[in-house]
Amino acid sequence: MSTFTSTSVQRAPADPTRHVNYVLGMVLGVDDFTQEFAYLSERDRWLARDLLGYGTAWGLAVSHGTGTRGPEVRVTPGAALTPRGQLVRVTPTQCAALNDWLIARGTEVDAYLRSGNRLTVYVVLRHRDCLTDPVPVPGEPCRTEDDTTAPSRVTDDFHLELALQPPPPPLEENAVRDFVRWLRRNMNVVSSSPTPTTLEQFVTLLRGSVVPSSPVSPVDDYVLDDPPGGPVPVLETDVESFLREASRLWVTELRPLWRTNWLGESQGCTQPVSPAPESANDGVLLAAVDLPLVRELGTGPWKVDAAGTKTVDERQRPYLLHQRMLQEWLLAGLARDASAVHHPDNLPPYSLIAAGMIPIDDTSTDVGYNGLKATKVDVGLVTLSFDGFAHQPDQWRYVVKATLVEPQNGLVTQPSVTFVRADADGLLLKVRDKDALLPIATLRKLGLIVEVSQYAVPAKKKSSSGDAKPKARVSADTEGTR
Repeated sequence: MSTFTSTSVQRAPADPTRHVNYVLGMVLGVDDFTQEFAYLSERDRWLARDLLGYGTAWGLAVSHGTGTRGPEVRVTPGAALTPRGQLVRVTPTQCAALNDWLIARGTEVDAYLRSGNRLTVYVVLRHRDCLTDPVPVPGEPCRTEDDTTAPSRVTDDFHLELALQPPPPPLEENAVRDFVRWLRRNMNVVSSSPTPTTLEQFVTLLRGSVVPSSPVSPVDDYVLDDPPGGPVPVLETDVESFLREASRLWVTELRPLWRTNWLGESQGCTQPVSPAPESANDGVLLAAVDLPLVRELGTGPWKVDAAGTKTVDERQRPYLLHQRMLQEWLLAGLARDASAVHHPDNLPPYSLIAAGMIPIDDTSTDVGYNGLKATKVDVGLVTLSFDGFAHQPDQWRYVVKATLVEPQNGLVTQPSVTFVRADADGLLLKVRDKDALLPIATLRKLGLIVEVSQYAVPAKKKSSSGDAKPKARVSADTEGTR
């Protein structure tokens, strides 16, 4: 009996950027078919990961329950895209017996237990394929009986697992969330501002907020939420151009910093491409399941405490909304601006622009919402202002609601606050006690609760008759309430 066996050369992975150029008379072999499949499949993955993203597409809901083998985690049928762009389909409903899994893990679980003997396990979905449909094949000398057949097909499959650690999310996933959060936090949209932000200033602020990172030393914060100089006032008329510029910066400068390069650095006719090998990074997190554990018989292996509380947390699950959903959402206008006061569609905008509990002290540094503060104090008079304030009664008007904070020192007994006017200095209020104007020293010991709203002035309609006289204006250009 010989100890020699046949040898075969391991082929390098096919270059996914090349495909077969068939010409008449060419004999196609294994390498040609492998190359063509590598090209076509990688194009699909490339399209998915660069233009769509990754995450659950539908289904794959995670729950817990009790089965024939005790407590279990269940995953419903569904589909997902992995970070690499691979489509994965799961069907039918899958179940994992938790006690069996804990026994298989043994003492490895001990390092992940939290106080109260609680353990978090992560449900992770990955793509895999399997070789099927064996057929007889000619072989080489010295082969075994197992070598007389070979699988003729590669079948798509899935791999669901319970893990003690979540899969590392792609840097791009966290970066895109941080980028959008930065835009919401640092673009303070205003109707007017004495010093509106220019596009160049906005771009400089955005670039300066980027936190450098590398695969060797990744960071948790990709774009500073509170950069020096932010947030900045952005005029309503500039929002579109600012968002266009921010989107361009994301595509051309920022996204390349954090996206995974699955195809490597080589590209071209003379440089073969070697795709990144399979790794743990190509998993989709479905849920985190929090479990109470107990020792079997006090000293035995860990098992799930049937009487304890079990929770399924899917908040960190990445998911994809399909185009039809996004289209309907856009057309139906579900994402209404919650920061504005809702009003009839045929009326101009009405919004809350400043508010807060502020001291009546022009030397105080305490400010309210949108920088609301007292800027001037005189006998019985208080001037208020806020970021972006401008007196332009032909464009918009203010509604001021103000009242005194209940004094704890008995300085006033029958106070009243009335609105006087709006001018270039701000909003002027008059403060009395028993009809007497309060002195400055008393005012500076008191506080105000104020809410300021703004509404646009409708365009004036032209008179149908040239000799018609305009109606006398009897109301002030700004409204106020006590």
